[in-house]
Amino acid sequence: MSLSRTGWLLSATFLVIANMIGTGIYTTTGFIVAELPAGVGVLFLWMLGGVAALGGALAYAELAKRYPRSGGEYHFLRTLYHPFLGYLAGMVSLVAGFAAPIAASAYTFAAYLPLPLSEIERKLAAAGLVLALIGVHTLGLTRSARIQNVFVILKISLLVSLILGALFFVGEPQELTCPRWSWDTLQVSATSLIFISFAYSGWNAAAYIMSEIPEATRIVPKAIIIGTLSVMGLYVAFNWALLRYVPLEELSGETVVGRLLAKRLWGEVGEAIFGWGVSIAMVSSVSAMLMIAPRVASVMGEDFALLRTLSQRTQRGVPLRALVGVGLLAWIFIFSAAFDAVLNYIGFTLSLFAGLTVLGLFLRHYREKGLPWDVGIVFLSLTAWMVINNFWSRPWESVAGVITLIAIGSSYLWARR
Repeated sequence: MSLSRTGWLLSATFLVIANMIGTGIYTTTGFIVAELPAGVGVLFLWMLGGVAALGGALAYAELAKRYPRSGGEYHFLRTLYHPFLGYLAGMVSLVAGFAAPIAASAYTFAAYLPLPLSEIERKLAAAGLVLALIGVHTLGLTRSARIQNVFVILKISLLVSLILGALFFVGEPQELTCPRWSWDTLQVSATSLIFISFAYSGWNAAAYIMSEIPEATRIVPKAIIIGTLSVMGLYVAFNWALLRYVPLEELSGETVVGRLLAKRLWGEVGEAIFGWGVSIAMVSSVSAMLMIAPRVASVMGEDFALLRTLSQRTQRGVPLRALVGVGLLAWIFIFSAAFDAVLNYIGFTLSLFAGLTVLGLFLRHYREKGLPWDVGIVFLSLTAWMVINNFWSRPWESVAGVITLIAIGSSYLWARR
């Protein structure tokens, strides 16, 4: 059941794509159009957000060559700076980076099902999806990667079908207009880029499982870059189709813009099919995070004696206790509906840790040639703006997030005993 080098490259690339494409692409544009009703301006922002994501991806590709070990930000930050910073990033990512988003994606899976389900039934469906995928991932990385690849292909097919549908649509297209440049436009654009960057997040997925990929220093950097470029192309093409064939007044403030496009192209039947499509797409998102999160916990267990139980693996190499622990935490979020609060008040730290990781590459290896300084600076600038804007626009939530970080950081003294 082992994979060839090409098979591992495909699976690692699909892991990046699965982690990047979530509900953000189907919701974000509606919020942007409400503040910036100009098609060319919105498309430009999606391209700029893609360039920033590519900057982060290129930097992580370089880090993957130099520090080949699973763990993502946990491993990179503890190596580039100090074990304390890595521990802080690892603990936060397990909660705000994985468990809460797993709950959110699983609930989205249930919410988009075009079935007459009650609220509790949708939560049970979300919990059932998490349980089923935990079972899939007990089969081992190779087998679960094969199953994951099928759902990623379906996820990509959903976006491609909407794009192709727009290309062959016989309706009258809209003219894409340019925004009027002003200080207000720049402020709106900067805020919009924050939402777009969240839609692009996940390009670092393959770096979390490096230790289990053969020839990781060759495969993982390629997977990160190919996956990011593929998603960038899909996002820009989808938004072109959306802005070209759905009136801006219908898009403005809409939270399900993908459903609007499907209905515009194929009517009520297309809208129902789109609901099933989004639900299927969310399966790969949940699966990708359930593949990654336990391996972060497992690596932390290797480094901290008091977390050693999380590092134990089955004969198939599965960190089962860590997998079950992440699944249980996701269940808590599903039934308490607390994942929104977690993402709101400590979610910004995920961008902060990613920015510190990329900055660490440039600080540690600034004398080396070939580093992605140009697009890397774009990524660092956008990340800095996001963090500063979060403190400016949500001061109390930011303070609560900092207090949470202090509380988590204090447990480092206990964990390192």
